[in-house]
Amino acid sequence: MPDAPLPAVAVSGPDNVGKTTQVRLLTRRYGTCDLGPLDGYDTRWAEAKRQGLAAWWFHSASIGEVVDVLACSYLTRAAAARSSPPGQVLLLDRGMSMLGASVAATVAARDEVPFPVAADRAARLLAPYASDIAKAHHAEREVLLLHHADPLRGAEVALSRERAVTDVYRRYQVALNEHLHHRPHDTPIVVGDRSIMAVHGDLCARLEQTSMPIAQPVITQRWTVALGGMSESGKSTAGEYLQHEHGFARLKIGYLLDCAAARHRIADVYALPPVELAELLVLELDRYAAAHHYQRHLSIESLHRADLTRELGKLLGPALTVAYLHASPDIRCRRGNRGPGDVVQRDTIKRERGADRVLGIADLVIGNDRSRTELFHALDLMVRRRLWPDRSPRRIIVPDLGLPAHLAGFLDSMLAALTSPAPYVQMIAVTGSGGRGEFRSGWSDLDVLLVADPAATPRIAAALRQERDRLDGVKLGLSVITPGEIRAGALTSRLLYAITSITAGEVPVLWAVPGFRLPHPDGRMVAARNRHEGATAAFGLRRALLAYPIDIRVVYKTAALLAKIVLRCEGQVQPSDADALEAFAEFAGLPAPADPCVDSAAALWLAEQVLRWWLTGVEATS
Repeated sequence: MPDAPLPAVAVSGPDNVGKTTQVRLLTRRYGTCDLGPLDGYDTRWAEAKRQGLAAWWFHSASIGEVVDVLACSYLTRAAAARSSPPGQVLLLDRGMSMLGASVAATVAARDEVPFPVAADRAARLLAPYASDIAKAHHAEREVLLLHHADPLRGAEVALSRERAVTDVYRRYQVALNEHLHHRPHDTPIVVGDRSIMAVHGDLCARLEQTSMPIAQPVITQRWTVALGGMSESGKSTAGEYLQHEHGFARLKIGYLLDCAAARHRIADVYALPPVELAELLVLELDRYAAAHHYQRHLSIESLHRADLTRELGKLLGPALTVAYLHASPDIRCRRGNRGPGDVVQRDTIKRERGADRVLGIADLVIGNDRSRTELFHALDLMVRRRLWPDRSPRRIIVPDLGLPAHLAGFLDSMLAALTSPAPYVQMIAVTGSGGRGEFRSGWSDLDVLLVADPAATPRIAAALRQERDRLDGVKLGLSVITPGEIRAGALTSRLLYAITSITAGEVPVLWAVPGFRLPHPDGRMVAARNRHEGATAAFGLRRALLAYPIDIRVVYKTAALLAKIVLRCEGQVQPSDADALEAFAEFAGLPAPADPCVDSAAALWLAEQVLRWWLTGVEATS
């Protein structure tokens, strides 16, 4: 039997809601057949346009003529759809329900009558075509797009996107939105202020539910950083750093557009309007992202056209960050390998394309007149702000820690010195075994973490000098980090882990300024930094084992650190030293570890096994 014809997919909605754009995206993505605009199905549209479409529609033509041109256009297109080859997905910009809505809105606008009256008159005007309309409507699968859930708000949005609005067109748009909101439809897709591709995802999901072979795009689930800037501003350096340090897939805009041109057989892709050029670029990005599902972040370079950049923003919305690398002309000329003249010449071409105007629409401007270190910190900060959500730490008081009285007194005194009469720090926390309620006298250190601006250093030093005697020989492990270091992720693996423990609610803080929030580090980044710290821990353990006399406490803690690093790579998180070594022994098939305070020889043996296990893995891959 021949294939049954597939229902045509009709995308309907009020003016300026994105119907034509969505149809064009579907056509580009799946090679579906767009049956084209309605004015291609009746020759009378040419005369209407000659007169001025609005003047003809609302003033010069009779209402009967307008209705007949509309009805004939819709029905002729429906006949073309029925005669199309079977098995082909057809796309319609405006479905049959839009015919009734347009006629009712036209009557309301021209005759200045309420919506119910206009709808009744429209039904009578379309009665001669009713049978054919019903048949055509049955052959469609319609999806309705709306600006807003409220019809009046929807009309306001539609009108705001017009250059000029007459009173009659305003009445038309209000009536059209009201009619579409009251028509029986499946649940409409409310566009709101979302990106074009986010709406496209909803549209594809709706069509997928009705057995249409249309998959949802994935690009809105990725983060794309688009790099712009003039010649020698650092775009390539930034793209390379994002690739190697943060795992971005680094892609060239020119390459992606060349791929699109070859795919769609476009002779000169750069001759296309900016809207279509941006759509092709985004669809190629989506293809790449779908084929590389593990790649969560993409960078594209270089943005040479401001108009293209604006359209990319509309398509991707919050899934896109436009980062503009800004450097002074003198600096850029000095960076050029071929001399200042070459930089000036390339700048001239970029300005002709609008590359300099990207500065005014960028989400982020990164100054790059100075060192690469500063550039890299700025890029780190961009990534952390995107991927590290802020969280409020959990609070406790000193007695909750269960510390010996002299250490509790030390902490109380430090809290008083650093927080009154005015706060000199932003956060105070006890980490390590003391923060977990596992402090062991004679064995544990007291690890304290402060978040403070650099200007607080003298005050912190003075407080320590005054209160240090209260420690009574207990080693103080004090770490002071600035808010900027946290935001940029410029921390060691140990400090990253401490911040993660605080933001995850596992380790509470003793004090924080009102409203204080910390960024929660990205798990994959912490894991990667953790792996790099393994070599440092192994060197430290070897040094501790070779020291004379051997300090069993240092050996035990360093072995525990290396064990924690190994276990984190295996997906296990063990905050305490004892738990880490016990879990490592089980993982490596070793006897359960002894208490180092009781059996130092057994603890020393286990530390040697941890180091040997690490070195065996390293040497096996060399």
